Amino acid sequence: MQQLSSHLASAMGSFGLSNPFGRVDLVEVASQQAEALFQGYAKAKPRSDDAYAAARALLRGEPLGAWQRDLVASAICDPIREQAGATVIASKRFAELLVGYEDDVSRGELWRLTWHGLLYSYFKFDPLVMKDESSQAGWRALQQFLARSWPLIDRQSGGQLIPDWIAVLRVQGQILSEHPVEPYAQAYLEGDSSLTDQLAADLGIPPSSWFWHSLVLGCVKRATGEHDAAFKQRIPRLLQLMHDKPVFRDEAIEAVLIRYHACKETVHDAVLSEYVCQPAVWRNPKLKAAGIATAWNRVPEAVWQMVLGWVNERNLKDFFDILAARNSADEGRLAFWSKYLKQITWTRLVFGHDTMALKRTNPAVRDLIAREEGAYAQLTEKRDVDAFMMRIGSHLIIEFSKKPNACYVYDASALPFELHGRYFGGGTVDLAAGFQSGCAARIVHRPGWEGRAESDLRELGIMPDAAAGPTVQRVTPGEAGLPRRESIEKPKSPNWRQSSDKGFSMDGVQQLVARFPGAEIDDRRHASGGGGRLWVNDPMQRRDLADALRSMGFKWANSRLAWYLPEG
Repeated sequence: MQQLSSHLASAMGSFGLSNPFGRVDLVEVASQQAEALFQGYAKAKPRSDDAYAAARALLRGEPLGAWQRDLVASAICDPIREQAGATVIASKRFAELLVGYEDDVSRGELWRLTWHGLLYSYFKFDPLVMKDESSQAGWRALQQFLARSWPLIDRQSGGQLIPDWIAVLRVQGQILSEHPVEPYAQAYLEGDSSLTDQLAADLGIPPSSWFWHSLVLGCVKRATGEHDAAFKQRIPRLLQLMHDKPVFRDEAIEAVLIRYHACKETVHDAVLSEYVCQPAVWRNPKLKAAGIATAWNRVPEAVWQMVLGWVNERNLKDFFDILAARNSADEGRLAFWSKYLKQITWTRLVFGHDTMALKRTNPAVRDLIAREEGAYAQLTEKRDVDAFMMRIGSHLIIEFSKKPNACYVYDASALPFELHGRYFGGGTVDLAAGFQSGCAARIVHRPGWEGRAESDLRELGIMPDAAAGPTVQRVTPGEAGLPRRESIEKPKSPNWRQSSDKGFSMDGVQQLVARFPGAEIDDRRHASGGGGRLWVNDPMQRRDLADALRSMGFKWANSRLAWYLPEG
């Protein structure tokens, strides 16, 4: 035995192990190396060229062998150049492929690495690139297949030596469900990404994956379920998340705006308003009726009016703070018109030549013009003057940025100019036509003008907000913080839809319009010269009124932002 021990020690020494017995650390190192090698093989993907070739063959309609069916699993989201960028997941043959995989799973014959390849493709799906319905439907079918087959794969894997990704899915199996991000949304909303970062590392979730976009929407749903103060504090974080991962941006904005409108206080949130009204996001809400800011149709009218009110308020302040201030011409006008702010339903800025030139050197002017892109007009005659239009009730009011220009109040249904024109002279031919064209009031800004102006406006039925009464309408969010579209209060008139479906009648139109405060009929059918039409103006652009008028045969005119009844 001593001789045998001596020979054994000599042999071990030749391997550089002077005293191997009892060296647990050496055994642990070897074990760890073996474990790492196993884990690497357990989530290995086939060579990309081989997987690509298998996907190309499938799209060409070629039959796939067993090995090719295993290879293609990790390439079903890869665009195939030779097939004009087509993908397997969007092809008609994808359903057939999944059926084959399902048969293999049921027989216990699906290679675990093949299932892992499908899992890899599941997370690789990029909704910013694969926007078409076929791709979306293919991804949903893949998600459902993985959810159904996971219990069998889990059972077949046993409990001894298993890959890391199997261990992760045994704990985080909800990621294959219809609600994959719920367990992670709260922490991510709080700014803690440690759990999702680890999940991404364990399961191979790439930065472009659908997972991150869905996570943002999950954060929005969590935030909208919180009380008012907490929700408002979350808004900057939510907007940054939407900006970074924008796939579900519209759904997220819709939820945030409806929730904000349901708050007890809905004061102007400058950060939210500035983000939503960007030209690359939802655009200026004033452009909704023109059909070039259609995203605003996602929210109820009351919510749209809330943001429109924010825009109108900022336009009013910017006109006097930025434009009129250049000429020291405020004369207390901002404070005066702020008393009517809640009743202003529409505004428009009209820039003079000098202001348009200033956008190259003045950041404030440049930002103002950019915000009003698509909505502003220009003055062609008065180079150093700007104008501000605002609608209160049935009247249009026009202020100018520089003295000695007066303020003019017109009946909105009888304007001496085309309201939505892109260019105005700015003088007596249009905006400053005055009493010679039926002006309802003219306000001259001499000392003491505020009292005289308030009296003139009262005679026209326009009173300060405090005397006019509240005009705010609430939208109640649905249960669990989710927006509920049907919760918006409808006009209390149970029979207007039924009567409108019968077609046009003047009595019906009058009864309908009477139910929508602020809407008005402009009947020009019997005007001298002929060619007039029956018009309905609704400065609040309410959807219910629009639906009723449309069913009566009315058409929408972008040029006037009003409804008209076609001849015949």
